[in-house]
Amino acid sequence: MRFAVYATVCSLGIALLMAVFSQYRFEKANTYNAVFVNVSGLRETNFVRIAGVEVGKVKKVAVQPDSTVRVEFSADESVLLTEGSRAVVRYDDLFGGRYLELAEGAGGIKKLDPGGTIPLSRTQPALDLDALVGGLRPLFRSLNPDQVNALSGQLIQALQGQGATIGSVLSQSAAVTNTLADRDRLFGDLISNLNTVVGSLGDQDSQVAKAVDSLSALMKTLQTRKDDIADGVKGIDRLFAVGTEVLRRARSPLKKVVDEGDRVAGTIMADKDFVDNLINTLPDDYRIIGREGLYGDFFTFYLCDLVLKLNGKNGQPTYVTLASQRSGRCTPK
Repeated sequence: MRFAVYATVCSLGIALLMAVFSQYRFEKANTYNAVFVNVSGLRETNFVRIAGVEVGKVKKVAVQPDSTVRVEFSADESVLLTEGSRAVVRYDDLFGGRYLELAEGAGGIKKLDPGGTIPLSRTQPALDLDALVGGLRPLFRSLNPDQVNALSGQLIQALQGQGATIGSVLSQSAAVTNTLADRDRLFGDLISNLNTVVGSLGDQDSQVAKAVDSLSALMKTLQTRKDDIADGVKGIDRLFAVGTEVLRRARSPLKKVVDEGDRVAGTIMADKDFVDNLINTLPDDYRIIGREGLYGDFFTFYLCDLVLKLNGKNGQPTYVTLASQRSGRCTPK
């Protein structure tokens, strides 16, 4: 009796251990299929998850005649797959572990019957971490193992499931590349012009070398005269200081001059026609007056007409000529 109890307990413990380590599931499940271009190391007995929750296991992985891979997996009966469901292979850890993730995508909402297949257009392989890590090998060589593990984990977290973001970046890169391609003629002309300039410099290498030597000599001369240059800069500073003080003191008189000039300008503009006529006639008048003063610092006047103005009838002026001469200097021109 004791042996039977012992054997039964041991058998139950062994069965329980086997069920745990074999990851055996007691829930009823439906079987589905998914077609991949590359399963990226996905194996049988790997988990099937939805939003991180285990809902099934991979039952079979087989290569088809067209070089695609058909994955047969199970999912709990409570899981509802539709014609828009997607299957994606994800990294489970850094040691090669994978799992199959089911996600809802764009497409029909009709239920996918058990035994149905998720087509190639709605599946996605895992990130090729081997190629990524291989490209970073020079960097990893300079890191210790803990740093490599941390960097790899961060790369997986950053890139896993970020297809839309990466796709957007690639699209923008493609747009930039196309823009640069559209400007290929411009770049070609630029390169040709640069080639011409470089060729001209090559033909004038002796002059360029002479210019460089002269520039070097100039810099050396400036270096030797740095104290004089510093004194000159200080003198310029003092000059500006004095100029500032002069302008400060002259600010009030200058303001008055500007104000008076503005007033004069207003007066001139108010009678601009008279001023314009005065400016146009003054030169001739000054020439005539200049001829009158040829004999000394006096003016000679000649009496040509002597007219008396009287008040006439009805207040109208009446002119009486007392003397008149129309010959000699008084001859009309």
